[in-house]
Amino acid sequence: MNRMRTTFLLIALLMAVVTAPALAQSQTASQSSDKAANAISTKIEDISNWNKKQWYAAKAKWVKEKAKWADCQKRAAERNLSGRKSWPFLYGCMMKGS
Repeated sequence: MNRMRTTFLLIALLMAVVTAPALAQSQTASQSSDKAANAISTKIEDISNWNKKQWYAAKAKWVKEKAKWADCQKRAAERNLSGRKSWPFLYGCMMKGS
C-alpha cells in the first residue's frame, strides 16, 4: 500500500512538473493578446474624438488602397454605419492589415 501511494504521488508530481511550462506559456500568450486588443481599442476610441480635418487626412491616405478601402466601406455599409459612426470601424478595418 505504501509503495502504491508513493508511485501515485510521484506520477502526480511528474505531471505537475511537465505541464507547468505549457500552462505558463498559454497564460503569457493570452496576456500579450489582451494588451494588443487594448491597444487597438484605445486607438479606435481616439478616432471618435477626431475632427473632420483629421479624418479627411487619414481618409486621403486610405483611398490610395482602393481594394481594401472599398471592402472596408462595403462592410461598414452592411453594418448600417455611416458618417462619424463609421469612423472607428473604418479605422480599425484599414489598420488591421497594416
